[in-house]
Amino acid sequence: MQFLHHGFGFLTGSFLALLGVDCFEHELTRRGRKDGHGNVKWSCVKISRILRSATYMGYIGYNKSKVNNFLEKKRIKNLDESTFILRKGDFEPIVTEALLRQCEEIRKNRIRTLQMPSGEERRQGTKIIQHLWVRKLRCRCGAGYNRFKWRVLQDGTPAYGYQCNFRTQNPAKSFVEKNHLAGQKSCDAISICEWKLNLMAKQIFDKLWGDQQEAVLKACQMVKSCLHTAATQTAKEQENVHRTMEKLEQRMLNLAQMRVDGELQKEQYQKLYVQASQELEALQQQQAQPEEIDEQNQLDLKAIRQGLSKMVDTSSPRISEELINEFVEVVTPVENHHYRWKISMENLKQGAQRANLLDPDNPPVLAFTIDFEAAKRYRKMNKMPAQSRQNNWADLTVEVFL
Repeated sequence: MQFLHHGFGFLTGSFLALLGVDCFEHELTRRGRKDGHGNVKWSCVKISRILRSATYMGYIGYNKSKVNNFLEKKRIKNLDESTFILRKGDFEPIVTEALLRQCEEIRKNRIRTLQMPSGEERRQGTKIIQHLWVRKLRCRCGAGYNRFKWRVLQDGTPAYGYQCNFRTQNPAKSFVEKNHLAGQKSCDAISICEWKLNLMAKQIFDKLWGDQQEAVLKACQMVKSCLHTAATQTAKEQENVHRTMEKLEQRMLNLAQMRVDGELQKEQYQKLYVQASQELEALQQQQAQPEEIDEQNQLDLKAIRQGLSKMVDTSSPRISEELINEFVEVVTPVENHHYRWKISMENLKQGAQRANLLDPDNPPVLAFTIDFEAAKRYRKMNKMPAQSRQNNWADLTVEVFL
């Protein structure tokens, strides 16, 4: 279990994102993590088996396979995880049960069942969206977006854009109307430059977010205050435990003295002495436990403050992907050059559950227009080539909903 603990240590810290098992394969190899045999050798199959194993949360699994018959004795794997029988083991778990259950839920949500012509059911993993704006964009026709290489700049840097999947796979609306193709569905949404999405995000967070450094400082002060209160409370509890231990030790001496003086029978003495001894041992273990927890979970307030400041920093030329991913639920171009954004301060909805911005429930909390000069300043701040074709520029209309 020691080698597996080294490998699983990385997974427990970051596998909830689950960007893909193959990502972990390369990352574990890069960090030199060892597997159960002590080798730095990882594969998608091996990592997937680890994420499915209940052994790491302290359980022993049964009914994972069966023998087909007594003659061939061929072992067949049981792929139905719901039929597994789990029994609590007497060994220390590597991860908590809640963490592995959450991983299990993520895995199952990314598997779909296919019905074969023969009636057989097969499982297939769904494709994981890697790019930020592919996850956030939804066309007015209801389709998602795909990312493509728009062009290559003079310095060799690629510039990307996003196009509606439905328009990519079907004829354009102008072609349908010109050829009178009745019943043929189409979409006329234009492509979107990636830098324009980043420009809109910068404008939105500057207007809504502002300077949050004071809030970060206050949050760190609250954390520090809570840690101080917890430390004070822990010190008082340890003092009380120490006093109780001294009383128990004195009680054990008094029992011995009473036994010598003949005031207690042998059976009475043994019963009372064992009881006091067990209580003393329990308190000794309780006194030692918080020190171990403090050593493992000591918080670095400086690192926390730096991380929070980086996340909420809107003064940089470009908004971080972490901030966009955390608060932007969906972006919909309702018309060409007219975009609606949904910002959520709670848990973001995914997929079809996201807000329908074609028919919003409430009026926008923010509406503004981005002209050519604002776009020019943004490109200059990010050291992008100058946008010299002002005649071809179309102002961007942005509406923000909460």
